[in-house]
Formats: sequence, C-alpha cells, structure tokens
Amino acid sequence: QVGGALDCELGRQAEHTAAQCQAYRWLGGLAQEATRALMRRSRLLVVPSVMEGGAHVILEAVQSGTPVLASRISGNIGMLGADYGGYFDVGHAAGLAELVNRCAVQPAFWTHLQIQCEQRAKLFEPAIEKNHVLDLMKVALTAV
Repeated sequence: QVGGALDCELGRQAEHTAAQCQAYRWLGGLAQEATRALMRRSRLLVVPSVMEGGAHVILEAVQSGTPVLASRISGNIGMLGADYGGYFDVGHAAGLAELVNRCAVQPAFWTHLQIQCEQRAKLFEPAIEKNHVLDLMKVALTAV
C-alpha cells in the first residue's frame, strides 16, 4: 500500500496489519516517480474510495498498463466507464477479495480488465485533457 496515513490511528492499523500479515506491506508516502515505477511493476491497483471526483491515480495506472479494481462510485465510473468489469461496492471487502482472487485464478479476467484500461488510456493523454479543460472554460465563460 502506498500513501500516507490520513490520521495516526490509520497509520498504527497499517503498521499492525503489516506485522501480522506477510502479504501486506505499507510503504507510506512515496515520491511521485517512485510511486509510478511501482505502479508499472504491479499487477493491479486498488482504489477503494468512498467519495472522490476522479482519482488521479486511476489515470496513472491506466497509462502505466496496470488494471484497476475500483469502488463503484461516480468518479471512478466516470473515469473507467459504466461497463468496466473491475468494480466492487463501497465498503464491500468480500467483493474486492473476490475480484482479486478472480484476477489471480482467471488470467482471462485480468486480461479483460487490462484491455478495458488500454481502451480508456487515450482519454487521459495530456493533450486531450488540456483540450477538455479549454472547452470547459469556453463553456463557462460564455455562460457568464
């Protein structure tokens, strides 16, 4: 897990989990390039957001070729598409575990998610995003 603890108690819980579970590592906050390098080497990225407008980490994963498992919230759906196969319900740990297991034991499912992400990658190209922001500003300015 990469990212700083939102509060001290969550940090203590992450440290405790890492001590109890060999398969879990909490790396804390990393520099952006270190995080991106780790992401490129990873098989999956999990985004368990409860509420978010659109996680920048999703576009970084998609552009890195790393499939995403994401909570079913509007920001994630807006980025990955309504038909994306890697959603789980908010707070549903068993649903997330089922998707992780499915990726591990069904290579075709993991490949399907990877292909879906590759199809979305072009949407996150900097030039395309810049044009979308400019178009949004034009609309906002003409509405005034």
